[in-house]
Amino acid sequence: MLQRLQQFEDFVEQLMEGAVGRIFRTTVQPAEIARRLERAMEAQQLATPEGPIVPNDFLVRLHPEDFVQFADFADSLSIQLEEWLLDIAEERDYGFVDQVRVRLIGDPAVPRRQIVVDAKIAELPAEDFGARQLWQRTEVYRVLQDTGNVPRAFLRVSEGPMAGETFLIRKRITTIGRALDNDIVLEALDVSRRHARIEYDAGQFRVVDQGSTNGTFVNGVRVEQAPLRSGDRLTLGTVVLEFSVPGA
Repeated sequence: MLQRLQQFEDFVEQLMEGAVGRIFRTTVQPAEIARRLERAMEAQQLATPEGPIVPNDFLVRLHPEDFVQFADFADSLSIQLEEWLLDIAEERDYGFVDQVRVRLIGDPAVPRRQIVVDAKIAELPAEDFGARQLWQRTEVYRVLQDTGNVPRAFLRVSEGPMAGETFLIRKRITTIGRALDNDIVLEALDVSRRHARIEYDAGQFRVVDQGSTNGTFVNGVRVEQAPLRSGDRLTLGTVVLEFSVPGA
């Protein structure tokens, strides 16, 4: 099973890279969603003379600000999660009453960084692949609108701890710091617990220092707040990050 999970993670990395041109960290990892689906399937087995029947209809609910990170490949991710469940069922001799369906939605009632899975055994209405994609893309569009329709932007760590890591920005406010409850967690002692935030408003990104000890610098200049443009270098302590907006 560990090998199968690694195969799933490798495939998802290919999805992410294919969708946005790079691999990036998300606050909720796709492998966490896969494991939560597996547990939901295991927990709701129905014993029958032919063997155990397990849920086939899964609704994955994420906070909209977590869901939006998967906006560019949500339909492909849902299909891969279905394949993951089918592989597990085959390995363990589980049965289904109908096709397996996984859908992802944004739900503000779900706390940040948490995953809620609703699973049931159900006969599903007939639908073709195009209809399923349309449903998922409609949900993506709704969540993008609800979260401010923020365009994709990236912060790539070019110097300091975690060099090479890339973070996706797709929220109106993205917090950065050493504390674990930040959207972007930088593991460096000279980065304050709540160091800075990136805001998006009226078509413009900007960085705002949050009273950090060592300051926030844009292209070598210390700022309290400043606009961010693609190609700018953001320095927090000894960590240097490159800001980029695809297509800018």
